[in-house]
Amino acid sequence: MSTLSAGIVNIALPTMSEQFHVSLENIQLVVSLYLLVLTCLLPVFGKLSDLYSRKWMYLGGFITFGVGALFGALANSLTTMLLARAVQGIGSSAMMATSQALIAQIFHGKSRGKAFGAIGAVVAGGSLAGPAIGGALIQAWGWRSIFWLTIPICILGVWRGIYLIPRFKAIKKMKMDYLGAAYFAGMSFTFLYALNTATDKGWNHPLILLSFALSLVLFLLFFRREHTSKYPFIGLTIFNIKAISYGCLVAVLGYTALFTNSVLLPFYLADIMHLDPIHIGMLILPFPITLAITSAVSGALCAKWPARIITTAGFVLLIISTLMFAFIGSEPSLSYIVLAQLIMGAGSGTFQVPNNNTVISAAPKGKLGVVASVNALSRNVGMIAGIALSVAICVLVQRYLESRGILPDTAFIGGYQAAMLFGTACSVVGGVLSAKR
Repeated sequence: MSTLSAGIVNIALPTMSEQFHVSLENIQLVVSLYLLVLTCLLPVFGKLSDLYSRKWMYLGGFITFGVGALFGALANSLTTMLLARAVQGIGSSAMMATSQALIAQIFHGKSRGKAFGAIGAVVAGGSLAGPAIGGALIQAWGWRSIFWLTIPICILGVWRGIYLIPRFKAIKKMKMDYLGAAYFAGMSFTFLYALNTATDKGWNHPLILLSFALSLVLFLLFFRREHTSKYPFIGLTIFNIKAISYGCLVAVLGYTALFTNSVLLPFYLADIMHLDPIHIGMLILPFPITLAITSAVSGALCAKWPARIITTAGFVLLIISTLMFAFIGSEPSLSYIVLAQLIMGAGSGTFQVPNNNTVISAAPKGKLGVVASVNALSRNVGMIAGIALSVAICVLVQRYLESRGILPDTAFIGGYQAAMLFGTACSVVGGVLSAKR
């Protein structure tokens, strides 16, 4: 539901922009605010799920997401829509922070990798179906229908979850460090906000510089609090466990590499190859298809092969695919693009599942929720960083080349190549770390 909703809302943005009479820059807040709220609260809900009922934390996320959908369906201005998306971000964060921990508690041994593989396939399926379902709903019943659709799904999820999800005992000896949680959430929000909007506003914009500075101050306060609190919010000692520290770093690098292409490829297909939206969508489809297939396959392989071998193989595929896009040129064949997308999707599905399994399985007693949420946080930070940094690199190189008299299309290809080589570099470092753990 969460990944399906993300794809559907993206399709609805132009229609919302027209109805609310706001610019593209402002309507983009509908997406970015959702991602920021979701990401910043992940460790908070992860910690709370260790202290209280993980089952009801997860189902509470379903309910909150549904309430946000109701607000969205009734929204009559950008302000009320942003409120709705913030509420949905809270609900999605609660679900994402606890879902992997629930899987880890319910499944053990060889079956755990298969369960993570199944989850990965479902996530990919939601991403795949989102744009198509969104387009059909908006065409038939308008953009509000995408929010109305979510409400019965939430009700169904809560109803079945009450009966299907076991209730595990919470850990009563631990307490929540709310000040540490506030420092962490504030640090994450200011840093990710600055990273997400720096390309639009300019990296030397006063608001961006202030946000980076504030995030640094909050980080120092959080770091000090972690070492002085009797009940630290995260407990930085979890990163002394190599499986966790390497796994989270590998996740950041892997998702950064993946998302260097997520925004730039559609622009390349539209502006350089002059393809229409239907053909662009068809060329993007191979990625989630192979992601869904390889997620299930790599989950099954976790029971037979060491995780580092599978994840490293995934990074090799990412290196190949990012290099293919880096040297795509101006007139590639459609089969070349499809092959590169297939390889990138296969690389993504191959490294994600065993990496998640390794991190979650290494969680010490009483910190399963925290570790699962930090792992999810690593993924989201990689996504945001991949988009922000790749766009920044592409724009900077493109402007430099244009200042040297290079034609705009050629300059864009040069910027795109630089961004994809950055993705290759992230894949190489991620592969090396994956092999060493």
